[in-house]
Amino acid sequence: MLLKSDAYEQCINYFADNLEIFEEKSGSRTGQPISDIVLDQVSDMLINFCSQQPQLSNETRLIVVAEGDQLVEDIEQILGKIWEQKATNEQQMFIEEYFLLLKNSLDSQVPQL
Repeated sequence: MLLKSDAYEQCINYFADNLEIFEEKSGSRTGQPISDIVLDQVSDMLINFCSQQPQLSNETRLIVVAEGDQLVEDIEQILGKIWEQKATNEQQMFIEEYFLLLKNSLDSQVPQL
């Protein structure tokens, strides 16, 4: 579904193009590891998506949740060793905005379901 779309590939490329945000060592830290922020954003995105799409079958919902797990793995692989570092405010803002972009991409896939 989403992970096999051109939209997802563009989202991943966008994330990769902005890796300099994660290479930055200075800045105020949020106290939360990047991994926790990503997991929270994935959960929120999936809950919002499923609640906004009541017409989806349970099978489709399970596929969406499985893709959420793969999405986390993809981001963890991109970030590598900084996955467990405490996020800066800028990193947290980027992650939150990134997941809005992903949510829009997921919403755009609904007609194909």
